[in-house]
Amino acid sequence: MITIVGLLCGIYHPYLGRIGKAVEVYSQMDAHMILLLFLPALIFESAFNSDWHIFKVEFAQILILAGPMLICSTYLCGLMMRYILGYDGDFTWEAALLYGSIISATDPVAVVALLKELGASRRLATLIEGESLLNDGTAMVVFLVIFDIVEGNDVTFGDIVLKFVRLSFGGPLLGILGGIVLSFIL
Repeated sequence: MITIVGLLCGIYHPYLGRIGKAVEVYSQMDAHMILLLFLPALIFESAFNSDWHIFKVEFAQILILAGPMLICSTYLCGLMMRYILGYDGDFTWEAALLYGSIISATDPVAVVALLKELGASRRLATLIEGESLLNDGTAMVVFLVIFDIVEGNDVTFGDIVLKFVRLSFGGPLLGILGGIVLSFIL
């Protein structure tokens, strides 16, 4: 329903007055700005509401779901696009993997809300929420590595490992450092 309303607003925005002007302004926004504004807040909210003790217990399962299973999902989505749906020609194998890396990241907001409403175990909700928390970072790393390959850059296994380590551990280390500095300031 939201997609249909968005499409209608996009098509008929010249006839919608102030709403049409707002649609024009929003369509000119840089996608990176939206990503940098909203993604950190959403990840923080998810991490802040997670139960740390349950997260520690489920950490091995969360890592398996957010790491190897995301890469497997990316590969299977690429296989589906190429061989089941039959996208050939300009839609190369690398492009199919890039598409798979984009859609493999999960969003558990509705699932976790439903689990809480149904009274399911807190452990299951934390497992799903924790997997999504780490899954976003892993999907971003996989996307950036595959994007380098699509652009035609020569990417070695060492480059992939270095990029993964830099993106996976650099952000959290920077966050910890920023948290320490802000806690001293406060």
